[in-house]
Amino acid sequence: MAVEPWRRLSREYVLKTPYVNLRSESFRLPDGKIKDPYYVVERPDAVFVFPVTPAGEVVLVRQYRPAIDLIELGLPAGLLDPGEDAEKAARRELLEETGYGGGEWQFLIKLSSSPGLKDNWAHMYLARGVERISEPVPDEHERLEVVTVPAGEMPERVLAGEIVSASGVAATLLALRKLGL
Repeated sequence: MAVEPWRRLSREYVLKTPYVNLRSESFRLPDGKIKDPYYVVERPDAVFVFPVTPAGEVVLVRQYRPAIDLIELGLPAGLLDPGEDAEKAARRELLEETGYGGGEWQFLIKLSSSPGLKDNWAHMYLARGVERISEPVPDEHERLEVVTVPAGEMPERVLAGEIVSASGVAATLLALRKLGL
């Protein structure tokens, strides 16, 4: 059976905030059945950076993640501001969270972390040759520890469950492949 798009019948916002919106939609499926409600979480697009120093160290951040009650080791990441270019946002997030910048940047891929629930995209970058150029200036409620790990140890960190973000794991695997590791 061929897959066809659903026809949207209605859209209503259940919640609107500066950080997340929740909408309820009604759809007619190709076979005529109605799916109501279908919930969609609206979020700004995100960026993830796999930053590697000239010495081959990956710059990571450790932070508490209240939604999963876990201290996570992860790639520098963040949300795009309205109208902001993804690479510009990635460079900004890396500098704000870690104090690292510069280097050669390469776009890896744009992925959806949860296409059945969320409408945003994750833009992933590899940044080679980054160096510490300033002190980190995290957002008001971010409490971050900057950590460096040899690039070759990253698969072990993923398999050990230290890096749990699906988007972070995807960016890590893609970057390691580009690096030939």
